[in-house]
Amino acid sequence: MARQDFSASSIGVWLIFAAALAGLAVSSFNYLDPQSGIAGEPGTILVIVSTAILTVLAWLMKGGGLRSRFLRRFIALAAILDIAGTALAGYLLHSQSLVILMFLAFLGWIFYAFSSRPAVA
Repeated sequence: MARQDFSASSIGVWLIFAAALAGLAVSSFNYLDPQSGIAGEPGTILVIVSTAILTVLAWLMKGGGLRSRFLRRFIALAAILDIAGTALAGYLLHSQSLVILMFLAFLGWIFYAFSSRPAVA
């Protein structure tokens, strides 16, 4: 039977992952929808790429296979920079839904960064 992990850190990573996936869907829709006002814009492509990278970072954070403290911190730092940059791009592209999703990802990052984790054996 698989062990369920419902720590604050795990919930935070899942929140980042879900917000990144939803952000990827929103930005892809905005890129393809001519009525969005930002269809075909290079900034929209940048947001698609940044949300895809954030999805991968959240997947790496959840993996638990990161035994190096330096690598865990580097990935957490890259994730918060990605969240901030994507939120700024969403603001500049007038995509309120993307800004809200990045705020949720930021809340998930706070849960991840400031919760206690079990020591790696």
